[in-house]
Amino acid sequence: MKIEMTVTFVDGTKEDVDAVFADFVGFERTWQRSVAKFEQELRLTDLAWLAWSALTHRNKTKMKFDPDWIATVENVGIREEGESPLDSSTTSNSDLVKTQPTG
Repeated sequence: MKIEMTVTFVDGTKEDVDAVFADFVGFERTWQRSVAKFEQELRLTDLAWLAWSALTHRNKTKMKFDPDWIATVENVGIREEGESPLDSSTTSNSDLVKTQPTG
């Protein structure tokens, strides 16, 4: 399991990051919620925390999640599988709501 994301900071810089197993385990321990429920409910806070956790594990930040790191973030977008890192067409948070197929 992996979620590929691009974090855009308020200063205009971008950082590609992949949330992996250790980040998901940390999420479940911290928030007392299963990542298996992401298909039904994925909050902005969830994505932000996973991005922060992944960056922390890679020594890209030493800031506390909230309020320090959150204040530096403009957007966290999900990259589609196989999409080039830092591609200008990253999925914005508004694109996270997907319609279910019918028929």
